[in-house]
Amino acid sequence: MTRYGFIGTGSMGGMLIRQLIISNAIKPADITACSREGRSVRAVAEDTGITVRDSPRDTTRDADVLFLCVRPLEIRAVLSEIRDLLSDRMLLVSIASCVTLENLAGWAGPGVRCIKVLPSVTAEEHAGISLVAWGRGVTDADKELVFSLFSAIGTPVEIEERHFEIYGDLTSCAPALFAAMMQEFAAAAVRREGVPPALAAFLVQQTLIGTAWLLDRDDTGFDELIGRVATKGGITEEGVTVLRNRLPAVYDDLLEVTLAKHELLKKQIADQD
Repeated sequence: MTRYGFIGTGSMGGMLIRQLIISNAIKPADITACSREGRSVRAVAEDTGITVRDSPRDTTRDADVLFLCVRPLEIRAVLSEIRDLLSDRMLLVSIASCVTLENLAGWAGPGVRCIKVLPSVTAEEHAGISLVAWGRGVTDADKELVFSLFSAIGTPVEIEERHFEIYGDLTSCAPALFAAMMQEFAAAAVRREGVPPALAAFLVQQTLIGTAWLLDRDDTGFDELIGRVATKGGITEEGVTVLRNRLPAVYDDLLEVTLAKHELLKKQIADQD
């Protein structure tokens, strides 16, 4: 029996626990967890039946696989607190994209096997991508376990760690970015015609859902879908042309500022040394 510990049960940590249980990937009896102030972990426990622990040390003692679901700048302090309890029998899984595998290995100590996973909020619907990068010493059994867990709530994709930030923008950040784009699309209709904001938002939301289902078909990609709707010389083609002309600069700017934020956070983490 594999025992799982979760340090941090906020938005992402709590979501992972709930969805891994709902998907039957892990049994509640095999999970212990803690949170900084205790409120979030008690709420998760009430929903799922997991065992609450008072501290990271108590959680670590019970775990074979330990998930670190705290903020990036908190990870070093947590690992310092539990380092003497870590050993080569333990698998450490961090969901902080800006904390490197080298950081984790150095802070956790010799022999501790480390993995980085960047899930997405879309895992709440058992969809979307979880990015995965392996640290030194990770075994085939470790990889099989992690892929099994995250396959239950979406699609895990193995990548090189150096690409974590850019791919994270395309996966983990994307739900918020897509929502912001659709919100602005609806707002433009409100400004143009004075239509009710709630109705405009509803129309865009439902259309986005349907579009996602169409793109999920094996024979439908972006180009195929655009071609079906934007017929030659038609109204939609005019709109697509506007987007083709203006969006490249928008997305270049978007990636520039988000990747700069990643670099700033990584520097703050490095300055902890």
